[in-house]
Amino acid sequence: MRLTAGMCPALTQDVIEKLRECNIKNILDFMKTDPEVLAMKASISYRDLCSIRRVIIAHSAAFVVRGEDLLKEAITATKVIPTGTAELDRVLGGGVLTGEVVELCGGWGVGKSSLCVTLATHAALRLGLSVLYIDPLNSISALRFTPIIEKLSEDAGTVEEALSRIKVESPADVWGLLKALDLVQQPYLSFGRFNTGGCSRFNSNNPSGKIKLVILDSLASILTPLFIGSTKQELGMINQLAAALKSLACEQEVAIVVVNNVVQADYGKRRKRNDVYDEWKPALGRFWESVPHTRLFIQRLPNSIRQHTKKLPTSHAQNMQDSMTVNISVWKSTRLKRTVSMKAQNPEVNISRSSDEMRRVLVPCLLSVP
Repeated sequence: MRLTAGMCPALTQDVIEKLRECNIKNILDFMKTDPEVLAMKASISYRDLCSIRRVIIAHSAAFVVRGEDLLKEAITATKVIPTGTAELDRVLGGGVLTGEVVELCGGWGVGKSSLCVTLATHAALRLGLSVLYIDPLNSISALRFTPIIEKLSEDAGTVEEALSRIKVESPADVWGLLKALDLVQQPYLSFGRFNTGGCSRFNSNNPSGKIKLVILDSLASILTPLFIGSTKQELGMINQLAAALKSLACEQEVAIVVVNNVVQADYGKRRKRNDVYDEWKPALGRFWESVPHTRLFIQRLPNSIRQHTKKLPTSHAQNMQDSMTVNISVWKSTRLKRTVSMKAQNPEVNISRSSDEMRRVLVPCLLSVP
């Protein structure tokens, strides 16, 4: 913020000109300079300089808050939303936290959407939370949620009630995405109810509470077209979306999970890669790199083979299913230690330690195909 005449009685235009001669143009420069040195150098009254400093501190400085009070407020406001997978919750410190943006990175067909569907289902069924599922690809329907809910509950009314807590939006562009995110700010939302028998996504309205979990699947499908031109306006839209996600997570106390793709690092260069983190990097580049608080990397293991099973369809829960082994790692986090790997395989769960004391966890992961 620049120094302007009239901010206080002592800050006249003549004083500002003297300060500019000493290369003092803004408040930061003024506050960083010792008033005694500045008084001698600019020939300004020391009393006037102290008066200007007091006015700037009163108008621009932040209020002093005790760290203990901030910690208590954070503990009270932060809620943990379990993912429905015990070992994954252990790695995430209990689950996804409100106030944070968690990113799931991985290639095509590694189970990112399946993890999101499981998370949304568990939050709606077990925790009774309202979920906003943003699906730009228009690939999510009740047929993805119903088998999982029916597997966890035999009551048909419970299935319908859980589905009514999940609101699905399918924006076509970034403007539609920002409009969908506005729903998070509404204190009371009327949710549409899935039509479990047909192709229609909703057939009636069902009142529900405030949204506590937002899932964006997939982010790259929305933002990739903006990188084609790479104009200032398009990059500004990406920054606006990033600020909106982090602001909503913090101010509205919601957990946000976004799905992102990966691209090959240093494509075209031949070099020996000993670490999976050197071989792949998140899509959307450096413009998006600092946005998520926690980034998980999902990768199919080299020897992973899809095991295909099919049972007689006595209910929706017994439809066709797929399972495979994937590797899930903490790629980046502001609160978690970076892990070597976390393997997901059905049905066994084993835990072991590597030589460098990093965690290596086998986590169950069932990928369902609607």
